Amino acid sequence: MSLFSSESWSGTATASVLGILIVVALVFALVRYLEWSSNANLTEFISRAEVAAAASTPILPLNGPTACQHGRKSPALSVPIE
Repeated sequence: MSLFSSESWSGTATASVLGILIVVALVFALVRYLEWSSNANLTEFISRAEVAAAASTPILPLNGPTACQHGRKSPALSVPIE
């Protein structure tokens, strides 16, 4: 049996093609997982940002009435000018 027989090359070619297909399938699966993971994380980030923005908005308008007496003063200087 010689080193360069056709049976040897046939088996080597089959194993090489099979190995390449497995590597391509694994790379494809990895890329799809990274895309899915990125989209899921982006969606979660956006939803949390919207919740945080909604929670940070004041309940009363800033120029509206307040519960304390200090807020009912006129917007004049606190030191009278003589």
